[in-house]
Amino acid sequence: MSAILRTVFSAAVVLTASFVLGALCPVSAVSFPDPLALQGAHVYVHDPSLIQRQSDGKYFLFTSHNKSGIITADQLQGPWTEVGSTLPNNSSIQLPGRSDIWAPDVSYHNGTYYQYYAVSTSGSHISGIGLATSASMDPGTWTDHGLVIQSNNNSLYNCIDPTLLVDTNGTRRLTFGSYWNDTYQVNLGADYQTVISQPVHTSFNASGNHDQEGSFLWPHGGYYYFFVSSGQCCGFDPQNLPPPGTEYKVFVGRSPSPSGPFIDQAGVDMLHGGGTLVIASHGSVYAPGGEGVFTDSKSGKDIFVYHYLPADGPAPYTEPQASLGLNAIDWSSGWPVLTSI
Repeated sequence: MSAILRTVFSAAVVLTASFVLGALCPVSAVSFPDPLALQGAHVYVHDPSLIQRQSDGKYFLFTSHNKSGIITADQLQGPWTEVGSTLPNNSSIQLPGRSDIWAPDVSYHNGTYYQYYAVSTSGSHISGIGLATSASMDPGTWTDHGLVIQSNNNSLYNCIDPTLLVDTNGTRRLTFGSYWNDTYQVNLGADYQTVISQPVHTSFNASGNHDQEGSFLWPHGGYYYFFVSSGQCCGFDPQNLPPPGTEYKVFVGRSPSPSGPFIDQAGVDMLHGGGTLVIASHGSVYAPGGEGVFTDSKSGKDIFVYHYLPADGPAPYTEPQASLGLNAIDWSSGWPVLTSI
């Protein structure tokens, strides 16, 4: 999983490139650090959610497909081992795609691990977000609670790529969305499942086919940082790659309020095409995205978690080779700057 570039992405690098109204970022002018070199055999990872178990610090990694695959390790660098699935008997949500779980998001609250997941099919607007819970995260311990929110062909939003944040006031905020009008946020009740507010629009890319998704909200230093993935995520033809810069990459904005508006480093609202570049293709890392953040209890560092397609190896640019990317975050500039771990 090594990459070609070895330059650490420091705070001195200009990070203000925006995609206002869909303009491509000049990523060639930016250097990024390699992801952490992982030990052991390759394991498939797409749309990763990474968390440590409270009882023993063991790392649990959840991934799209494999019925929400569960992958574990004792050290952040691995080796990572596939141990099973969250929903081996499929989701109880009666929608197409219930056997192919997408974009799990796992967090810990009051003694319980909550996993939000998506049920959909490629290109469809008929999608649902579900909830499963566990006391340990081990395979065989997850209870599926079914549907939280659903979209259809008349909805403004598409109910995939959920992530939960419980803000400093204890409000449970679920962000989600993909394409169409991009990302939204709703509040959930005390049961973590009942939607108790109208959807709030959080980001929009007005250009092209509105290719923005994979939102993730993270608090730090008095701000809430809102990350999104933008560009083509999957289905690449290694012999005919899309124009450089149109593949997956990650942007961020921030706000003192968890509901936004989220403003980028150049002062542009993410509802109007704003976004500060966090990571893009570099070296052997192609189309990074599906991002999240977690705080590693062993190092105390905030870790940026994402997937990417290796641009080298036995089958470059192909989905079966989707890999886990891990970098530390330097917050000293007030913005997330990726560094080596």
